[in-house]
Amino acid sequence: MGIVANCLAVRAQEGDRLLGQVGAVRTGRTGDWSEAVYAGKTFGSGWYVLVIQGRRFDPDHDLAPLAAGREILHLYVDDVVMHSSAVLMKDGKVVWRVISDADEGYSEEGEPPAGLAPILAELRRNEAEQDPDEPQVDYVFDAPIEAAALVTGFRGLADTHDPALGAGFEWLEPPAKPPRVGLFTALAQLFGLGRKG
Repeated sequence: MGIVANCLAVRAQEGDRLLGQVGAVRTGRTGDWSEAVYAGKTFGSGWYVLVIQGRRFDPDHDLAPLAAGREILHLYVDDVVMHSSAVLMKDGKVVWRVISDADEGYSEEGEPPAGLAPILAELRRNEAEQDPDEPQVDYVFDAPIEAAALVTGFRGLADTHDPALGAGFEWLEPPAKPPRVGLFTALAQLFGLGRKG
């Protein structure tokens, strides 16, 4: 089974504001993030991480309003098509972005966290050491996940089978209708297109 998930992370004191902006409601129930559509947790790093399964945010349109007046980190993982990306925005502007895509390769913009360089080197080394006669593993796929983890402390999307990485999240009530932001979603609303519910 594949993972399609987003993480939105803000400083811990901004957690309730983020939940209000995306329309999620606290329930007080806790468990593994993978068992809820929306789940949130504050990490020792001082960041609140909101995991949303199944919906993709467009960092250039949907995240800019959420980044107004603060820092926000967005991580997107789709292991079905082998695409992962992480972006840190501040005051609506991109600070850094890391993308791994099966078709387009790996790219960086800005200055990702300093600790990413040795991690990326190891991922590339693991990739190069694979047996060419065996199915190939895209190790670099984890680079954006690791970049986000260097900031937030959450790397649960890299290995959802490790219960320790997914535990202790508060399960949140998703909005009755997901918030629609950005140009595409505004046009979709105008013409009655897009997701229902």
